Amino acid sequence: MRSGPSLRRSSFILGAALTLLMGWAAPVSAEPPYIATCGTVRAFNEPTPTAAGSVTIGTTTFSLHSGDRLPSTTPLGAPMCINRTVTTSGPVLTLLAMPSPICGEVLGIAAGIPDQRGPLIDIVTTTPDLRIALPVSASLGFVFPGRSTVACFEVGLDANGNAFAARVMGATVTVPATTPAPVTRLPSTATDASPTALAALVVTAWAAALFVIARRRDGSNGA
Repeated sequence: MRSGPSLRRSSFILGAALTLLMGWAAPVSAEPPYIATCGTVRAFNEPTPTAAGSVTIGTTTFSLHSGDRLPSTTPLGAPMCINRTVTTSGPVLTLLAMPSPICGEVLGIAAGIPDQRGPLIDIVTTTPDLRIALPVSASLGFVFPGRSTVACFEVGLDANGNAFAARVMGATVTVPATTPAPVTRLPSTATDASPTALAALVVTAWAAALFVIARRRDGSNGA
């Protein structure tokens, strides 16, 4: 009886194809984006190769290590932002001058938390490349539309040295050139299909092929 080896070979090929396609279709894990903190540097202790240092920006303190990127002169009293940069040897913290004004794409406004904090504007800045969540001033009378917005904000510093968005200096609305049409049919070609759709099609095709092979083998053996 030869149907066993043939089915085993076909099953092996099916398993290999599925492993490849499902691995390709699986989402890639990624850590959340780093949100920079900006404000006045109220305390600074430079790290050494044998001891960690620290920097306090506004009311938040960060631990520093000798591999972090720090200014050549003391940043004490200056408006700065602390951000994380990924290098070949791993992530490091970078302390750099706070841009003023802060311009970039507004990703949204996070609602305030009673007795903890007010609302925050989430901005991806243009220069330098930072993602910042700035507290919103109560006098900021600007309503963002429900689509991509590029805006510039005047930045203020509160009594504790924390940066906040004081007012909007200008804004533009970016409207997508085309709106993707809803999916109403199966892909007509392989290039149109998503990895998940391709995996489903392969499963169906191979299952049908294995069924036909098994029926033919059973028929020939019975004969």
